[in-house]
Formats: sequence, structure tokens, C-alpha cells
Amino acid sequence: MLFSIVIFDEPDSGAMRDVWRERHLVYLKAFDEQTLFAGPFTADDESADLGSLRLIEFADRAAAEQHVADEPYVTAGIQKRWHINRWQASVPFTWRDCPRTDGNIQALFHGLDVADGPERRAAHQAAQYAYLDAHSASIMSRGPILTDDGAANKGSVMLFDAPDMAAARALLENMPFYKAGCYGDILFHRWRFGRVFDRNKV
Repeated sequence: MLFSIVIFDEPDSGAMRDVWRERHLVYLKAFDEQTLFAGPFTADDESADLGSLRLIEFADRAAAEQHVADEPYVTAGIQKRWHINRWQASVPFTWRDCPRTDGNIQALFHGLDVADGPERRAAHQAAQYAYLDAHSASIMSRGPILTDDGAANKGSVMLFDAPDMAAARALLENMPFYKAGCYGDILFHRWRFGRVFDRNKV
């Protein structure tokens, strides 16, 4: 069972993040085999880390919640807020083999649907799939956020690979689901591979 886990840093916690970084990295390394992607999302200029995203497999929600509870950044009080959602991968990639161009930056989109999101999705589904297929070289990962029972979609998570944030933002804003107003709660930030999940640096 796959989960999307978004964890938010507390304000002005950069110094504490540095203190606890090695323990955090050791902790994440233990979950290497079940991790599709992991890394921090940041300010556009990378001047500050704002939180982290994990696309990761667990047996059930309880295991995902325990994973967050035991995270060193959480036990140290650096991170106190998070979203844990079931997720489904729509492409087969992980950090090991995803489409990626040297010199590009990466960006995270996490969007939860508005109340009538399913109806809007249905009306624009064909255009959405065609758009995603046309831009597949710029999408490292994508897939729907699911309800807890896995029966329905309630949002999307995507990781973009683009020359810069302006290009990543254009990729998002021209997406048919986005243009149709499917999403009401939107997180869009620069993102980077976690230090133990970057094939270009390991």
C-alpha cells in the first residue's frame, strides 16, 4: 500500500535541522527498499527547507503513522504537522530510474480536490491524460491521492523535472485538471532529492 506523506518544518528550525540531519538520514536509509521518492521541499531559491515529501510503501496506515512518529525531525520537534494519504502511482518510476535531465530543478505539486472535483476530473480526463503523455519526459512521478479505503480519488501528487521554477509552474498551470479548477488545497514548491535518494550523488 503506497502513501504520500507531506511533513512541514516548524518556522526558523533550520539550525535544529542541521543538528539532527545525520540521524534523520540514517533513519531514512533504513526505508530505502520501500521508498519511491523522498526529499525536502524548499523556498524557490532554496534558501530554506520548508518540509519534506515521501512516496513510500507500508502495510497499512498504522505503519505509515508510526514511521512519521519515529522520524528524528519529529521527535526533536522540528516537524509537528503532516498529511498522510493513500496514494497510487500512475507511472512506474522511483528515484532510481525516473526521467531526469542534468541541470534541471525539481518541483512538487500536492493538490486536494474541491468538493466537485470528481465531476470536474471526469469532464477533463481525456485531455489530462493526453497532456501528461505529451510531457512525460518532465514528470518524474505522478498519481492520485486516494480516500482511506482506496475507492476514490481526492487529489494528485506530482514531481516535475524542469529547467527552472517558471517552467515547472507553467507545466502545472497548463494542466487540464488544474485549469478546470479541480484542486482547492494546493502545495507547490521547489523540491530536491533527499541525500540518500539521489542517484546522481550516491
